[in-house]
Amino acid sequence: MLSFYRKFSIYIALVAMTGIALFLTGCTDNKQLKQDLLQAAAKQQEIVNYRFQGSVELKADAALFGQTSPMTATLFALLKDSQIDYKGVAALEPPRMEADLSVTPAGGTAIDIPVLIKDSKLYFHMPPLNKQDEYMTLPIAPPKDQASGSDASGALKNTGRLTAEITKQLLSGADPDWLQTTKEAVTLQDGSPGKQIALSVTPKNEQAVADYLNQSVLPSLSAQLKTNGLASDAWSSALGAIRLRAPSSIEMRIDSDGFIREQKWDLVFTSGGSANEHHLIWTHALSDINRNPAFAREVPAKQKSLEELLLFLKPAGAAQK
Repeated sequence: MLSFYRKFSIYIALVAMTGIALFLTGCTDNKQLKQDLLQAAAKQQEIVNYRFQGSVELKADAALFGQTSPMTATLFALLKDSQIDYKGVAALEPPRMEADLSVTPAGGTAIDIPVLIKDSKLYFHMPPLNKQDEYMTLPIAPPKDQASGSDASGALKNTGRLTAEITKQLLSGADPDWLQTTKEAVTLQDGSPGKQIALSVTPKNEQAVADYLNQSVLPSLSAQLKTNGLASDAWSSALGAIRLRAPSSIEMRIDSDGFIREQKWDLVFTSGGSANEHHLIWTHALSDINRNPAFAREVPAKQKSLEELLLFLKPAGAAQK
């Protein structure tokens, strides 16, 4: 009998210790978390119209993009130490987007830039360059391909598919142990409940994550962006040279319908052989998904082409040649 009670006591102790261990470490099914993220990424293809808002903050030096065109270098110089806030509405069929951007340089005054994409053209008003009610305009897609009959706006129509593919490329080979979730449901910006899943880069997994990204993700991602006309050779080269460092995280919040509604990318990274660290914080949120949110902006009457702007900016000596 004494032996029985001794064995029973040991059994109870083991059960209690196991319970405490589970309580302390959590009972997270990381493989299921990965599956949930992949399903949510695939579901983004169902989005055809929506409202969006977000912000971008980049702390980096000019060496990040190496040798680029003067215009790209000028744009990067403006944005690299700025806070960028944006909000707007978009539809994929027919492709159309309107947005309000606010760029606040470090220690400077905010620059408001209204933007419209319609009929495969980009219109934007840049206060230092444009008069009141005047917009810059430039095409964002090639003319209709007469041979194939494909429409010039096809790239915009494929936004949902491209977003899903990029997210799939990022996650498909990721180690489930890199994922974390909260024990309680999180609250989305509209007050509804959601589920948060985060991919975290820590000193423990930094090397494994960096190797995974550089060997399996960034090469295919770069090719995907170039194929869809979203990255030049210089940008693709810069992207391929990035190495993620700890502490970094990618947080995604999924709503009750399975859509990725909110994201926060907080990334620390180096580029090429440089040890200089850059820091990117990007937040992005969607609302009114597939509810036909209304557009308010029309094609501006006063327009200036990019060629006119470049001619205006050309030095006098060069213009006489």
